[in-house]
Amino acid sequence: MTSTILQQGHGASQGAGSLSICVFCGAGRSNSPAIVDTARATGRLIGERGHRLVYGGGGSGLMGEVAWAAAETGAAIRGIIPKFLYERELGISAPAQETHLTDSLNRRKELMLHSADAFLALPGGYGTLDEILEVISAAYLDVSAKPLVVVNVEGVWDHFLGLVATLQDFHLIAPREQPLFRAVDTAEDALDLIETMIRTTP
Repeated sequence: MTSTILQQGHGASQGAGSLSICVFCGAGRSNSPAIVDTARATGRLIGERGHRLVYGGGGSGLMGEVAWAAAETGAAIRGIIPKFLYERELGISAPAQETHLTDSLNRRKELMLHSADAFLALPGGYGTLDEILEVISAAYLDVSAKPLVVVNVEGVWDHFLGLVATLQDFHLIAPREQPLFRAVDTAEDALDLIETMIRTTP
């Protein structure tokens, strides 16, 4: 079951060619200025390019940095958050958005996968890992073919990329003609790649 709270601000409506981009990232505040700057750049670029932000709905940590930067540049925002987390974060300010409350983390992920045209992953914790693997698993099983781009700022995802390569070496992950996800170094590269991949998808 899902309920919706409309907190409409001045976010721009989506126009032709705009995308709904789901950003996965941590609710904790990183001690790396580069990671924080990348989160802000991600939100800013989504707004400047006329896209809509889909994200975890909170105002804390990197999620808050992305959301506030997106709001400041006029992006429409859809937040998807379980009720128990929404109640926990009531005292943490988040920008005006269309907020969807879910009964579980699993339902949150289902709505994220359904709502987005593409996915962009920033550094994060266990929740971010879970969300990334949900998208990759769906693509691996041919359930979904939506693009996923990982922003490897500060080399945060180096070991994850190495683990995937190791699993492939042991034939535990079957090779694919097209990669299930891609990794880049900057938010700008991520948005460029997502836009290119969407334009060239049949």
